[in-house]
Amino acid sequence: MIVCSCFGVTAADVEDLVEDGADTVAAVSAVCRAGSDCGACRAQLGEIIAVTRLLARKRCRAACFAPQDHAPESAY
Repeated sequence: MIVCSCFGVTAADVEDLVEDGADTVAAVSAVCRAGSDCGACRAQLGEIIAVTRLLARKRCRAACFAPQDHAPESAY
């Protein structure tokens, strides 16, 4: 889905940039120019950034607190 029609930036492009560390609309704009022309997409960019960051935290928590496949070394 195209988010920024001025520069042809997709939601997937923005998600990739967020996963690479761009965590604000300004940071995304600096890399791909989305939101830097007419500005109509800035609110949607902010929503995509927020959702992508939230999902990344949930994946991290799930991985960090997943049950271990084996007992800790000190249990032996």
